[in-house]
Amino acid sequence: MVGSESTTYEIEEGNLASAILGIGSFEQHSHHLPVETDFIIAEKVSRKVAERIGAFYLNPLPYSVSLEHIGFAGTVLLKPETLKRVIWDIAESVARWGVKYLVLLNFHGGNFILNPTAREWNMTGGAPKIILLDFYNGIKDMAPNLHAGEVETSLLLFLRPESVRDKLLKDHVPDLPRSDLTHFGMKGISPEGVWGYASRASAEKGREWFYEGVSYLVERYNRIIEKFQSLPPAISI
Repeated sequence: MVGSESTTYEIEEGNLASAILGIGSFEQHSHHLPVETDFIIAEKVSRKVAERIGAFYLNPLPYSVSLEHIGFAGTVLLKPETLKRVIWDIAESVARWGVKYLVLLNFHGGNFILNPTAREWNMTGGAPKIILLDFYNGIKDMAPNLHAGEVETSLLLFLRPESVRDKLLKDHVPDLPRSDLTHFGMKGISPEGVWGYASRASAEKGREWFYEGVSYLVERYNRIIEKFQSLPPAISI
């Protein structure tokens, strides 16, 4: 793996096929987790995935689309169109030094714009190809821990235990579907900003979910790359 601390010479000599870009967020995670929770997870997972597949590691984005967390102090958000343009600018940048695949690893549930961003880019002939993967799709036990619940709290207990404020753990599972975040935002559904069972978290669970998610991302990456490389020139996108 050639990392983000590499020199220009090392990057040029690396013959890099893929670059990994984690996408975190800077938003409230109730009272027991730091606002940079998604970024912390993005940084740790992205490094591990880049190491496993031999890709170039790009520093994760610390901000993304956190519209549903408006009303909570500490939330910083990008508009969907802004995030789209940032992704495309990064794609154009890495293309200039030979990267064939920009791999987006998403760690924030509100980034719905990423799918049309990657689809439009790929279907209209953009280079490098954008591969979009979601870390939490690889974790089987997510529901009902959508935000600052058992999963994220466990991951932080494993990755950065000193950042978890145990005495402030809260459990709350709203009697509403996730889609109602569109109508009410997190503040209207969960005034303390948690959706799940944070009190059930542990570092052991965090370690298990960390590696479960990493293995999922690596497997999906390999399958997508294999498919890209098998496409006949006539239908190659």
